[in-house]
Amino acid sequence: MHSVTLIAQPRSKHPMVKTGALKSGRFETKSRGTFGLLWFTDFGEKFWEACTTVDDDAKIKLRESGFDEMNWSISFRFAGFKARLTAMKYKGFFGNPRNTLIELKLGSENPNDLRMFLQALASKFDKPPWILNNWKKAESKFGMSKDDIINSWSEAMGRDLAGEKAEKKSWSESIFGSKKKQEILEDDEDVEIFENEEGEEVRMKIHGSLEVEGDEYAIMSYADNFGSEFEIMKIKRGRENSVSYSNVEDDELYDDLSEAAAQHLEAIGVL
Repeated sequence: MHSVTLIAQPRSKHPMVKTGALKSGRFETKSRGTFGLLWFTDFGEKFWEACTTVDDDAKIKLRESGFDEMNWSISFRFAGFKARLTAMKYKGFFGNPRNTLIELKLGSENPNDLRMFLQALASKFDKPPWILNNWKKAESKFGMSKDDIINSWSEAMGRDLAGEKAEKKSWSESIFGSKKKQEILEDDEDVEIFENEEGEEVRMKIHGSLEVEGDEYAIMSYADNFGSEFEIMKIKRGRENSVSYSNVEDDELYDDLSEAAAQHLEAIGVL
């Protein structure tokens, strides 16, 4: 069997997919939520779309997953192909798609089929998946240079990518501007109780909050499994001091919140 290993950069966490269904080989999405879901990402979505385009009976199954929505490994079988996507964090403290790479392992008996499939997959992206957000950190983490990553795609597709632009476009300014403000919640030991898709209790500790343009965002970690993984959720305050939380749907906002949260956590000695 002919096989390739490629590195891809996801750019969006959507769609969100139910982990319980994936373990049973079913692909079921959910528009929002925190627990019992993984971030399949735009790369995963387009890869699965390519699989089902060539094989109506394509198979998908979750092999491994962790606490973080961007910590997973999924296998595929379709039209004589075998594949696996594995999401791996390579920078920052947060399981954000922009801090993560996806390793694609793809095999086929026919090298021409392999090449044609990858060419069709690449055509689905506005920005090529082989263009990474941070080449130096990716090389430090995985031992593959910028040239290694681009050349692996070139060889797999039978296409010369050397002349194509392979630099990440940097942001010209931060969305926080002069309105960025950090503050510690009154009770640093505050723990919120959530329920995941299986009905299990999940305890989240609040380490502080950020304020952006009048909206508050809580910085949380898993109280019973403390580590360097954190979640950021939007705080909604209601009547009689009631508080609820929701996901941050804007990926760019989440990315900026992650950077600010890391500075906050370092400042208070959590990291």
